Amino acid sequence: MAAALVFPRASAALVRRHLLPGMRVVAIDAGADVLREAGVTPSALVGDLDSVTPGTLAFFERAGVKIERHPVAKRDTDAALALAGLAGEDEIVFLGPGGGRADHALANLHLLAAASEKARVVAHDDDADTWVVTPTRELRLDLPEGTTVSAIPFDARVEGITYDGLRYPLVEATMIAGDPYGVSNVTGPAPQRVRVRKGRLLVIRPL
Repeated sequence: MAAALVFPRASAALVRRHLLPGMRVVAIDAGADVLREAGVTPSALVGDLDSVTPGTLAFFERAGVKIERHPVAKRDTDAALALAGLAGEDEIVFLGPGGGRADHALANLHLLAAASEKARVVAHDDDADTWVVTPTRELRLDLPEGTTVSAIPFDARVEGITYDGLRYPLVEATMIAGDPYGVSNVTGPAPQRVRVRKGRLLVIRPL
């Protein structure tokens, strides 16, 4: 099954572009306003609800959406709480996690990497797409030739990195944090494949 988390900084256009029929959709706080604008009803709305508009909250309450309200003062972020409710999903799509504050964007990137241990994950923003490659989940892309992509290690050391279908290929290479030599590669003819033997690798397509 596939699920989508909709963040407050997502756009309605982003939601319409990436939501697929049958997806379980969870709104994170003001992500509910985005879904209402896009004409999508979530299965749940999660968070401290300090930023969703009262009109949208009432709208989805009337529609029977499950509301999970949490205290403002809490250990976990709204996104972490929403992600915890998606246990068992084999594919999770983050919509709009990178917009707004840099600290939120970095925290959400950590959530994306953590989720990759149990599911195939991808994040879509208006300015980039981000995938996580793990030893058990290689990445296959069908991007147009000439597309810029970057590979950046998430863990301190990522080993056995192998690219197929990129202008600057790697075979059983190692990347370490602090040495981002995988930035600004370019795709060749589709398909493109990226795999690793140890660690987690971020693959980012700037838009």
